Amino acid sequence: MFLKKKIILLVVFSLTLVLLFFYKNHNNKSHIQIGGDFELTNHLGQKTTNDSFNGYHRLVFFGFTNCPDFCPNTLNNIGIVINQIDKKDQLVSIFITIDPERDTVAKLKKYLTNFHPKIIGLTGTNEQIDSVKKKYKIFSKKVMQIEKESHVDHGDYGVDHATIIYLMDKKGNYLTHFGTETNSSLIIEKINQYI
Repeated sequence: MFLKKKIILLVVFSLTLVLLFFYKNHNNKSHIQIGGDFELTNHLGQKTTNDSFNGYHRLVFFGFTNCPDFCPNTLNNIGIVINQIDKKDQLVSIFITIDPERDTVAKLKKYLTNFHPKIIGLTGTNEQIDSVKKKYKIFSKKVMQIEKESHVDHGDYGVDHATIIYLMDKKGNYLTHFGTETNSSLIIEKINQYI
């Protein structure tokens, strides 16, 4: 009987230690970090950092100018959101390319003329873009386009990528995110709650 009580006490003590260990580790870990410092070049050729947008909430979307559907549709929806939110002067929209090899400053500038004038395009070197994608937890991968008849790769490619719109606060900290399929009125409602 005494041995049984000792075993039970030992099991309870061990479980308590395990629970305390997990509780301590869980509380010491901050939430998943999304966003962070970067240095890129905007569509006007100016060096731009995360701090360049201090004082503004940010709507951040990653894509590329050769994207056939998701990117233009999302940028059009972002334009609708910009026009309809309550405090337009407190939000900046940022489009970061995931295809810096083709998306030069000049190409971004021309591309963005098709969308809302408050959307800022950012590009950089492959290393800079890889760094900012990592900070925003964005996946992208080149997909080679092969002509069906000749089965020859002509070097043209698409890019599979995550289609997430992030809402960041005035210091660049993550607030929430939206899928590209999210209705613009829901995005507007959520942004108005934060701004």
